[in-house]
Amino acid sequence: MPITHFRFHLTAIAVIFTALMIASCGKEEASDTSGDSKKPGSQTSESKSQGNANEKPNPGKELFYAKSKENNIACSDCHGDGSNSANPLTKYFSGVAGADKRPSTFHGKFAGADVSSNAGGATVCWEAYLRMKSPMTASQISDLNQYYSTLPGADKTTEMKYETIALPQPDKAKLKEAQKKIMALTGDPVTGEKKFNDACGMCHGEKKSVRKVPDIFDDFDGNVKSITYNVRFGDGAMPFYKESVLSDQDVADIASFILKKNGK
Repeated sequence: MPITHFRFHLTAIAVIFTALMIASCGKEEASDTSGDSKKPGSQTSESKSQGNANEKPNPGKELFYAKSKENNIACSDCHGDGSNSANPLTKYFSGVAGADKRPSTFHGKFAGADVSSNAGGATVCWEAYLRMKSPMTASQISDLNQYYSTLPGADKTTEMKYETIALPQPDKAKLKEAQKKIMALTGDPVTGEKKFNDACGMCHGEKKSVRKVPDIFDDFDGNVKSITYNVRFGDGAMPFYKESVLSDQDVADIASFILKKNGK
């Protein structure tokens, strides 16, 4: 073969190879920007790690598992969907299967059509606990409602009623009674540590994952009375715990552990 023809073939091969490389890089760059096409509110899309790789995208599930950028809390940290029972707080708070179809929620704060229009009360958690700076959108509410309806047990929704002194309005008289009862109990710090890790550790423990919460092991100036107040009424982003899930003895034990750890 003449040298000129040989050089021509080499040049042609080089051109084709370069074109293939450019096309390949273009596809790779395009795939890199497609992963975060829908970020719910000001949350991080860690929910994509939930389920298997072949699972179809579910905007409601993603929203349920997404962590708030404000304090690193997700709906799934506290509320169960039937698959996240490893999160210890789910045993203290209501599950979400069929939550949009309950006759009422938040101790009557929402009833009838207001339940679904507030995603089973999620609009309150969104601002009060996840500390979102803007209200939940209509699209996000719809996505959550659709997710609730797909969960096991969603067709067996019943009224969820429970006794609490925190809702619908904080009952200060009953709080004083609870404080007296708990202060009269003998707390066990060993049992209290276990209860604390379960009910409080995610936000206040030494291995806490939540940001922007008080460190009660650093400069704590509280007592049994103030601990009871926070547990039964909640405080800011902290939810309240009703007596049926955290008994007076539990609170006394937790208080004993906190005070002992702080040298009191």
